[in-house]
Amino acid sequence: MVGIQVKEVMTDRFRKIGVDRPLSEAIGIFEKEDPDLILVFDENEYRGVLTQDLIVRSHLKWDPTKAKVRDVYKPAPVIKPEEDLNKAAKLMLEVDLRSLPVGSSKGNITGVISDIALLNRVAEGDFGRERVEAYMTKDVITMKPGETVAKALATMRDNAISRIPVVNEEGKLEGLVTLHDLIIRFIKPRFKAQYGEVAGEKVPPFSMPLRDVMIRGVITISPEASVRAAVGLMEENDIDGLVVTDSEERVVGVLTVKDLLLPVSRMIEKEARFYLQLGGDAQILSDFTRERIIKDIRRFIDGYEDLLGQEGMIYLHIRRFREKFRGVHLYQARMRIVTDRGVFVATGETWGAIQAVHDALRAIERQLLQKAELEKDVRYAKRFLEKLEF
Repeated sequence: MVGIQVKEVMTDRFRKIGVDRPLSEAIGIFEKEDPDLILVFDENEYRGVLTQDLIVRSHLKWDPTKAKVRDVYKPAPVIKPEEDLNKAAKLMLEVDLRSLPVGSSKGNITGVISDIALLNRVAEGDFGRERVEAYMTKDVITMKPGETVAKALATMRDNAISRIPVVNEEGKLEGLVTLHDLIIRFIKPRFKAQYGEVAGEKVPPFSMPLRDVMIRGVITISPEASVRAAVGLMEENDIDGLVVTDSEERVVGVLTVKDLLLPVSRMIEKEARFYLQLGGDAQILSDFTRERIIKDIRRFIDGYEDLLGQEGMIYLHIRRFREKFRGVHLYQARMRIVTDRGVFVATGETWGAIQAVHDALRAIERQLLQKAELEKDVRYAKRFLEKLEF
């Protein structure tokens, strides 16, 4: 247990908006007032939250000039002021939000708590003195300056990540590309052009090399630096992640807010565990389908605990297509499992959400068994060959 209550860290940096209001109204609120959250209501009933990130990502699915708040908002739990900060960290991870509403009930919301405020408070203690290398992601996906925006977007999609360091042939950092910046620069203009708002302007092509669009002068941190210093850098620069480099500017890791929330969320738990984060069209699944998927994933994790380890994050992005076969929609399940023993990524696409998730799990299973075989673990040799159907 962290021993710090949510009410000690919460603020009143939130606004309210109706579920049927134009999305443009919410955009105006963020631009003028910069709240941590906008709470969405249907008359007097709390429905969920709206964040700047949700609005930016709405360009991938909706035209923000015509969308309503109900098209973009996200359901979110309300955490009680008396709860411990570890519970807030756990909820942030599970619902993939950087801020949460705080109140005694959905009808009595009195504040919000942000991830940076939470981490700042926890970092005042022993946790803040620990080193960055203990929590950073070491299996970093990087790209070269000559690779294209299209490839960067595809890589982010396939690996469920939102930032990619750009490095030279020696692995030294030259820049950074983020999903947020690519949406603003390459996807948002296409929506505007479609409706004549940028008539005559040239929309940047997806074939542009990353050297022409990457962020230069990237904010970095050393693996030997303290967690407290890392949180301070994130807060000072209003970012949710840092590239970790050695003394020669080679990329050795990435540290994100989520990487730090994970250990905080476990401070009350005796046993480590995996957290599952559902995204995309998961919220439109039936309760039965969602519960079945969660149950099947938990069974898979338990069955491969000796290969996966006992802790990590599972990111599952569900996409439902319009196509149907015998009344069943075509689904895509993109899964990314991040543990201290490696990162495993797979995609399943078929008719039905459950089956798509099963296909992704089978692909990850093959990766796990191959890894065990390559590491000369004789216990898995037979199972590995069976999965290859030899």
